[in-house]
Amino acid sequence: MKDLSDFQLTPGLADALTASLDPSYLEYFAAACSGKSTKEAERRIAAIPEEKRYFTRVLDSLDSAFADFDTETAMLDLPHIQNRKPEAIKRYLEFRLRQFKMLLDAVEDYVEGKYPATDGHS
Repeated sequence: MKDLSDFQLTPGLADALTASLDPSYLEYFAAACSGKSTKEAERRIAAIPEEKRYFTRVLDSLDSAFADFDTETAMLDLPHIQNRKPEAIKRYLEFRLRQFKMLLDAVEDYVEGKYPATDGHS
């Protein structure tokens, strides 16, 4: 991320940045955006307990959202949703799909870089 303007305003962003995101992450982004060293923030991020990590929150949220997921139940709800239009729901899900794909790509790149394939040998 080169600039804080890379953040897109999405539901839950304010809460995520202020209430549930460790200040060390914000310190890292501020340093990176200003061209300062991020080493101290990276050291603090490394010390964050697993249960307070950003990635843990993301994985736990996905688990909560999809633990009992099925399309039939979703389709039973869709005609009765009153606060959101179906087109808005579709756009929202498409946006989240793009975000999920970006996260998956980043994790895939990390895994491939750190744990290269062993040509069938484990």
